[in-house]
Formats: sequence, structure tokens, C-alpha cells
Amino acid sequence: MADGGTSELIMLITGLLVAGIVTTLLVASWGGLANSMDAAQNQIEADSKTKASLAGDPMQVSWNQSSCHLTLYIQNTGTLELTTVELGVIINGTASTVNQTRLLSNTSVWIAGEVAELYICPAGITMSAGQEIIVTILVRSEHYKGISGQYSFSEVVRLV
Repeated sequence: MADGGTSELIMLITGLLVAGIVTTLLVASWGGLANSMDAAQNQIEADSKTKASLAGDPMQVSWNQSSCHLTLYIQNTGTLELTTVELGVIINGTASTVNQTRLLSNTSVWIAGEVAELYICPAGITMSAGQEIIVTILVRSEHYKGISGQYSFSEVVRLV
């Protein structure tokens, strides 16, 4: 009879230990899930605030074949500051090099409404005046809540 109480007490303590371990694992898992959802929400928010568009007439884009010099004007139409260092340009499906970026307001910060002048060299592509090409621009914002927003757009432009 005395053995029955001891074994029940051991089973009770074992059950409580297992329940405590399971609770700890569930709380830790929930914390990890909450953190990843917070990071995903921050990424969505940063992406939604990162925008840019082509400024100027897309049918009058300057192209100099001899110096490999295509000039595009890109306006920050989002609410976050964009970085001028991390720009991507794809011309007719081929990655191109941005040789120089200059903000037209001569500031050092590409804020909303500001226009940047990009000098691009589409190496390996034969283009001529009057030709229409597809230009894809990829921009990235400065850090917002520890995350950079990203945005891309494509335009058909005519070279002059």
C-alpha cells in the first residue's frame, strides 16, 4: 500500500517535468515564429515604401555609341531614401554597368522627389539611334527598421 503512493508521486513529478519541458519548447517556438513574422512584415513595409520611376521623355533617351554612354533619369517616387550605390540596370535582358550616378539637386541624399542621372554602359549590346530598347531598373532603399526595401520597373525607351 505504501508503494502505491510513492509510484504515483514519481509519475506526478515525471508528468510535471515533461509538461514543463514541452511548455518551454512551445514558448521558444512561438518566440521564433513571432520574430520571423516581424521581419517579414518589416520587409513588406520597406518594399512598399521603396519606389522609383523614369523621369523625362522615354522616347528621347540620350545614347552615345562611341563612349558607351546611355543617360537615364530616375526619380525617387517612394517615401524612403534610396541608395545611389546599389543600382541595377538591365538593357534588353543584359546586365549593364552604371558608370556614374549624380543627383540633379547636388545633394548627397536621394530622398523622395529627387532625380538621379545615371550614366550606363550596356557592354556587348549593339544599339543605334531610333532603336527602342527595354530598360529594367532595380533600386534599393537605405535601411529601414534594419531592412532595405527593393523595387524594380521596366520601360521601353527610344534612343536618340
